[in-house]
Amino acid sequence: MSLLEECVNYLNQPEFERFVRAWIEKYQSLGHLGGKIQLDNLSLPEQDALGLFLGLDLSCGYLYMTYHQFQKQFMKTKFEGIEFIDVLKCIQGSPLYTRHEIKEEKNLKIKQFKNQFLIKYQGTYALKWLSDYFNEDKKVNSYIMHDIEFYDLLENVCQALNHLPIYRKEYESLPVFAQKITKNPHYFDHGLAKELLLKGIEYIFQLSSQQRTVETINELFYQAGLLRDDLSNHCYICHISPINDISGWLGFYKNYEPWNMNLYNLSQVSSIFLQSHIYIVENPSVFRRLVYEIKNRKINVGLVCSNGQINLCTYMLLDRLVESGCHLYYAGDFDPEGLMIADKLKQRYQDHLTLWCYHLHYFKDNAIEQKNISLKRLQILENIQNVLLKSIAQYIIQKSCFVYQEGIIESYLENLKP
Repeated sequence: MSLLEECVNYLNQPEFERFVRAWIEKYQSLGHLGGKIQLDNLSLPEQDALGLFLGLDLSCGYLYMTYHQFQKQFMKTKFEGIEFIDVLKCIQGSPLYTRHEIKEEKNLKIKQFKNQFLIKYQGTYALKWLSDYFNEDKKVNSYIMHDIEFYDLLENVCQALNHLPIYRKEYESLPVFAQKITKNPHYFDHGLAKELLLKGIEYIFQLSSQQRTVETINELFYQAGLLRDDLSNHCYICHISPINDISGWLGFYKNYEPWNMNLYNLSQVSSIFLQSHIYIVENPSVFRRLVYEIKNRKINVGLVCSNGQINLCTYMLLDRLVESGCHLYYAGDFDPEGLMIADKLKQRYQDHLTLWCYHLHYFKDNAIEQKNISLKRLQILENIQNVLLKSIAQYIIQKSCFVYQEGIIESYLENLKP
């Protein structure tokens, strides 16, 4: 065994670990061996081993030593003549690099990684998003340096962005799409892969970034032609049909039959819809009464029931109806959640939507007193933006009462006009 190997074995004991690490870090900091080190709270084994090696009494519990002092002590040991830098290299098991060299190496690796993707995806949908992602996301460099799976993940996201079904004016189930791209139907269901795909969709289609909720995520995927929940995402409709009959829409339309339309049904429609006034209500019981009325009187209007909160299927249908030239009328409960839904719809559709039968005089005969309105629900009322709805919200706060749709059905029937 050579003297260097003997020294390496000697200093590669646990008692010398902090001592050796301190000199390695000093070399990385300065670019050469020099300066000073300080070790506090030395354990008894460290005191004994370092004290014996350096010829010092370390019972005080700490070591303060310059490199010059260490060299003098090192030359008094049996390892005199050995280059200490060689010892450190052997213990570390790899070349010693300064912090500047490490930083340069890191920057080079990051640059090469990014350039590889930018060159590969030049001229594709993914390129513009990639450029923005590489420049703006603060986490990307960390992923490149520390996540060995990041290359494959980013590759899958770019492939997905370049093959979105909407480019072909088609819609496809997200699991089926993920299986084609990655061989894993659940690849884009969660985690970084899902988030980067959503960010890419937002960037490519110039959509404003929104808080991630189930509905906003579903809507983003839908904009790209991806259906995450196409069968269970549905709403009730009556007397609504595209111009070109698709899968029996026209039969329901002509017979004024209500049916439960889902996102898959809607995704099959490529034509515009027949123009009419569209009345949207929140509650199924009210919807059922209006269906009976328009069917018996053959009133040429369409009906939609959101059944509470507006889901993706309902939003996408209303978008298509507005694009087809239909005018929307919305009526909901006079309570915090009902007013919030109406407010969101009015903000989204502006002049294409009329708030239907929203009058304070309905409180006269239909108000239901509320003993306690929670702070959360009061905050919903305070955040209403539309002037008309805001006046109703303030009345609810002052009088502590609600009005539900079922109580004003007769007013809906009187105001139901083609």
